[in-house]
Amino acid sequence: GVVIVADGTQAAARRLERVLWNDPASGVWRHADAGYEIALDCAREQGLVLPAILGN
Repeated sequence: GVVIVADGTQAAARRLERVLWNDPASGVWRHADAGYEIALDCAREQGLVLPAILGN
């Protein structure tokens, strides 16, 4: 899991934005790497850069 403090500062906002993108994106990446079509579709729709998997 991930723990982050959202205290209203710009620094915390940047960290929060990053973690709320990267944590779920890593799950999509793992499933796309395993060949699940739904994960491949999601990766494409969300603009994930996965050159070894999607060729982008």
